[in-house]
Amino acid sequence: MKKKLLLTLALTCLFGAATPFHAASTYAASNSSTTAPSTDNASEDVSEDTEDLLSEVAPALRAEAQGLLDYGDALTAIATYEDKAVDTYNDYRYITSANRKQAYAAMTYTVIPSYTKFVAGLKQIKPANAELAKIHNKYIKAATLQLEALNLFKKYVSSSKLNVSVLSQANQKITAGMNELNAYKAAVEKYSAKFEQ
Repeated sequence: MKKKLLLTLALTCLFGAATPFHAASTYAASNSSTTAPSTDNASEDVSEDTEDLLSEVAPALRAEAQGLLDYGDALTAIATYEDKAVDTYNDYRYITSANRKQAYAAMTYTVIPSYTKFVAGLKQIKPANAELAKIHNKYIKAATLQLEALNLFKKYVSSSKLNVSVLSQANQKITAGMNELNAYKAAVEKYSAKFEQ
């Protein structure tokens, strides 16, 4: 008899909220489309969009706003690693005896390596100022907790004898990561609000 186990990890919710602004920044996403048109002059169009956004910011804050846009661009550059991890993880939201081995292989060969690259990319980002760097450290902490949860989930599906205590440990990491992520999102919103007129 196949025993269907519901995966209680909240990674889907966490991953869905983990990237508050792939499109450059909360400020930019709320004020303009940052998707570059598919033309030969796409980089010029993006540059014009950035100039338009910056022209709406008080002159004294333009350099800091540019730093936030650059930070968003750096996040966008590594987003494919997170997306790949999330998409693959979401294929295994429910674990059964029939898909446990495939889930383990997916965690081992796709999810964890991709998410590890994402976390490494986060650690390489150097925000333009100390305030943004402090905020970014919350994101690094949240993503690191997520990665620890993924490794625990891999351990959970590594054996046909599923150990619920390992799943519980993973869920604890998810909760801690979610708390840190919420703190990060609130800090980004507060930081980016000063650029709105």
